[in-house]
Amino acid sequence: MIFISSGAFAQKDAQFSLFNLNQLYLNPAAAGAGGATRFQLTHRTQYAGYQGTNPADEGGALSTQLFSFSMPVKNFGIGFYALNDKSGALTHQDFKVSASYHFPVLGGNFQVGASAGLFRQALDYGRLRPRDPDDQLIQTGTISEINPDISVGARFENETFHLGLSLNHVLKPEYQLGAEHATNPLPRTLYLNAGLNLELGYLLDIQPILLVKSDISTYSVEGGATVTYNKRYWVGGTYRQQDTFFIIMGGIYLLPDQSLRLSGAYDLVIGGNKTKAPSSFEVMLSYDLPSPKFGKKTIIRTPRFRF
Repeated sequence: MIFISSGAFAQKDAQFSLFNLNQLYLNPAAAGAGGATRFQLTHRTQYAGYQGTNPADEGGALSTQLFSFSMPVKNFGIGFYALNDKSGALTHQDFKVSASYHFPVLGGNFQVGASAGLFRQALDYGRLRPRDPDDQLIQTGTISEINPDISVGARFENETFHLGLSLNHVLKPEYQLGAEHATNPLPRTLYLNAGLNLELGYLLDIQPILLVKSDISTYSVEGGATVTYNKRYWVGGTYRQQDTFFIIMGGIYLLPDQSLRLSGAYDLVIGGNKTKAPSSFEVMLSYDLPSPKFGKKTIIRTPRFRF
């Protein structure tokens, strides 16, 4: 039934509770942000334990994996991410290379960026249960399509706060997936992301965070705050308007130099549709390398050798 109308829309972008730590996925201008070369690996299971009515649905829980890389190069930033998002019979893969340019402004950096890559959708008709199994118009097997995809964004950051705005799926790629008259375009999506850094003494840092998502016709808002103790342990909570979620999150820096961080989030359903009562969880592992140095090496003078 999804493919009968040419006005049907494909599933929206993957959702992450740790959105404040997934800046590159939301905005290509975040490539190289923070001056750190960073590797991140994220796994999310949404509606864990949800049992579908189709035995072939393997429990029905949505599953998402994301790998990202970001690196500063002088006044530029480069990045890459690979996403795998599975929802029942439908699978998405998103591969993008990002680049950004940083302008020093008002004691911070104003960043503009763009990303380009491929977005793949696949539909496994073998996991669907048709009303008329012998209907010759129903496809069999897995059908996939790949289209180019582009995103653009802008961002400002300094030691006190960051604010970003991006537009994803600029080309609005379309997918038929075996349906002759359907187009199923991937809707353009706007992201507004913001965060504020507040230091309370030497041991506590508080960071209010906000994310607004919109495909022009609808929107979703989530926001909250995190608290970091001694630059090593952090906890926080956010509230997501859509489906009425309250998210508990936290993490720890595993190494003294804060290069390795383990983070997690747990979504609590406190309203909305009761069929989605099982909760969701998310785990992220990130590693930062020292910032690369360019140009001539600094001369080290000693009392023995003077010149």
